[in-house]
Parts: sequence; structure tokens; C-alpha cells
Amino acid sequence: MSAARTLEETGLFPSLTPEERAELEARFEPVRFRAGEEIFYEAGPEEHLYVVVSGTVEVLKSVSGLRRQRLAVMEAPTLIGEMGLLTEPRAAASVLARTPVEARRIAHAEFLRLLEGGSTAAYKVVYRIGELLAERMARTNEKLSAVISDLDEARLTRDAGVFRDRLADEWF
Repeated sequence: MSAARTLEETGLFPSLTPEERAELEARFEPVRFRAGEEIFYEAGPEEHLYVVVSGTVEVLKSVSGLRRQRLAVMEAPTLIGEMGLLTEPRAAASVLARTPVEARRIAHAEFLRLLEGGSTAAYKVVYRIGELLAERMARTNEKLSAVISDLDEARLTRDAGVFRDRLADEWF
């Protein structure tokens, strides 16, 4: 599949009118990343909202300062940098290009100017970001629930083994 050349081709913003899409297209700039290149560093500045139009990115989080845990692998089309747009502009995780990536980006300051100016297009993008974050949170909740269930099962198995061993030691 060839890379999307426009925001419309990504399908990420179906509620935008042609005029609204043109307003955003004029402000987004193309950018490319090589496979292995970091787009964001955890706790580093997150100064742009990116629409990934081709390629695959990986989201990594530092764990205990000892290693990086993969949180997600996302294929185009997708958004990255959306959390920094809505909160403090520091990356909550690192984002790495797994493959060559083509994206369109807009500086947070420019996007905030659109919002402050009452841009309907910008409001629709924020609404779409909310939808995407809710979808991602639902997937995270499912994964977390499965991990907790696995831990509970492991604890029950371990506790049963400890009980069996204590019973055998004390009764025999």
C-alpha cells in the first residue's frame, strides 16, 4: 500500500469538511524517520502532533530505570504526540520508528493557535484524539485485566504449593 499523501487519505478524520481539511493540510508539514530512529524520547519534549501516514512505530516505556518495555506497536494511519498536545508537552513514553515512517506534523503552538482562534477543524481533531485515546485506554484495560488475572492465578498456584509443603512438613 502506498503512503497517504493527504490527511483525507489516512481516513483518521472523517468528520472534516474539505475546507477544514485544507485548513489543516496547509499547516501540517511532511517529515520522515528512518527505521530505528526515535521520534520522541520519554520525558523529552513533545512539541508536535504527528499523523503517521506510512510505516510502523513502537511505543516504549522505561521500567524501573533498567529496561524499556514495549507498550504498543502501531501501524499507519495513526496519531502520535497527542498526549503532549493535551497535557504537559513531555513525552510519557518513547516512540521509535520500527520501519521507515512518513508522517505529517504540526507544532503544538500552531495547533493551539488554531484552537484559540476557534477553528472548527482543530476542535474536530481534538474530539478525534479523545476517541482514539478512549479506544487505546479500553485496550490497555483489557491487557491490564489479563495480567492481573494471570498474577492472581500464579499466586493461587504458589499459595497452594506453599500450603501443601507446610502441610507435608508439619504433618509428616
